[in-house]
Parts: sequence; structure tokens; C-alpha cells
Amino acid sequence: MTRVSTFAANQSALMDLMKAQKAVFDAQKQLTTGKLATDLKGVGHQAETLSATRAALQRADAYEEAAIRTEARLESQDVAMGRMADAITDLRLAVTSKDGDYTMHQVREAFNAIANSLNTQHAGTYVFGGTRTDTPPVSTNDLNDLVAMGSASEAFVNNDRRPQVQLDQNLTIETGMLASDVGGEVFDSFKRIADFDAGANGPFGRPLSAAQETFLNGEIQNVITALDNIYTKIGENGAAQANVETVKNSHSDRQVFLQQMLSDLEDVDMAEAATRFQAAQTALDVSAKTFSSLSQVSLLNFLR
Repeated sequence: MTRVSTFAANQSALMDLMKAQKAVFDAQKQLTTGKLATDLKGVGHQAETLSATRAALQRADAYEEAAIRTEARLESQDVAMGRMADAITDLRLAVTSKDGDYTMHQVREAFNAIANSLNTQHAGTYVFGGTRTDTPPVSTNDLNDLVAMGSASEAFVNNDRRPQVQLDQNLTIETGMLASDVGGEVFDSFKRIADFDAGANGPFGRPLSAAQETFLNGEIQNVITALDNIYTKIGENGAAQANVETVKNSHSDRQVFLQQMLSDLEDVDMAEAATRFQAAQTALDVSAKTFSSLSQVSLLNFLR
């Protein structure tokens, strides 16, 4: 009589069925997520490379965001200094006028415009305040206040530390300009004009006296020098903008490269995944039928 054993066959069929179920589950998960695996364990020996690539991508993204914020700050500085250049140009025209009343009106207008420009805020901080953010860097917008000061520099309360930002692992740049550096020369002119107007030879009138005309003619070159200083600062700011844009674009390009690396490491080929899923589903159907058939086999059929 031939001996028939069903236990070993059933166990083998059951193991095949469980493997087939897991293959279907894994293939279906890849189709759903688009990823080879949902954890580092699933990518095997590529885990270290994958972790390093993700970290590099996060750094590039953070540096790009820092560059974008820096660009916005530099743009605010550029706009403010552009307004200052316009105001100093008006001041230069004012000191060439023969009408003292007009001259002082324009001087006050220019002073107010420049003081407000130097107190420009961006993202809640004063762009010309250095690292001091608790108070406007120019303490007054009233020309008459300069007369009581020993020097025009007393009007500036910014500190002397320019803000810095890290834009790459080995690249840190200064982003801010100081009100005292940008506006120092023109404020010296404002004080000299205000002092003269309040002094023995003032106030400026219509027509100008010989002493007043001589003074204003002498001040023209000082105003021109102050205007040249502003244009120099605008140029420095523009160079910084170009540098930051280059760095930002570099980080953007790096992110594209790293994202492609990540895709190569962790993204699944959807066509291949679909093929694997179909094959796994077919294998599961076969295993299920085999297990079902073996489950119905019994020695009783041979003992009758």
C-alpha cells in the first residue's frame, strides 16, 4: 500500500502562498507610493547614500531660502538709496538757487526724504541699522535738530556691526549697510547749511546776501561728493545682489541635481512595478489554487 503524507505538502504550499501575498503587497505598495521602499531598510546598501543626498538637498534648500531673503533685503536697500540719490540731486539744485526761501524749503524736503530712507524697514528690521533692530538708525527727521548737535554724526544711532548671512557652507557675506556710512557725508552738509541759516549770516533770504551766496557755492562740491558716495554704495549693493543671485541659482541647480539623484535611488519604475504586480498577482492565484487543492487531499480517499 502506498503511503501518502499531506502535512509537508500543505506547509510548503502555505509558505508559497504567504510569499506570494507579500510579493503582491510589496508590488502594490510600490505602485501606490511610487517609491522602491518606505524606509531606509528597504533600499539596502544604498541607505547611506540616500541619507547623505537627502541631507545635502535640505542644506541646498535652506541656503536658497537664505539667498531669497537676502535678495529682498538688498532690493529694499537699493530702493532706499535710489530715493536718497534723488533727494541729494534735488539738494544740489537747491544750493545753486538764488532764492534763499526756496533753498531752505528744498533742503528741509531733502533732509526729510533722506532721513526716512535711512529708516527704511524690511521684514521688521531697519536695513541701515546694523545689527541693532530696536530703534530707527536716524534719530530725527527735523533739520533744526541738527543745529543743537555737536556734529551730524550724533543723529545716527545705528551700531557698527553689519548683518551677515551664511549662503553656503564656506560662504558668509555682509548684507547690510550702515546709516552713518551711507548718509554721513550728506548729513554733514545738512548740518553746515542748518548752522549757517541759524547763525549770524542767516537766515537765507531773497535775494541771497554775498556771504550766503559764497557759502552755498562752497557747499555745492560737498553735496556732489555726498552724491558720489551714494552712487558708490548703490554700486556696492548691486554687486552684492549679483553675487547673491549667482549663489541662489547655484543652489537651485544643485537641488535639481540632488532631486534627480534621489529619484534614481528611491523612485520606482512604474512600468516595471506594474509588471511585477501582475506577475505577483498571477503567482498568488496559482499558490492559492495549489494550497486549496492540497487542503482537500486526505488519506481517507485511499482507505475506502
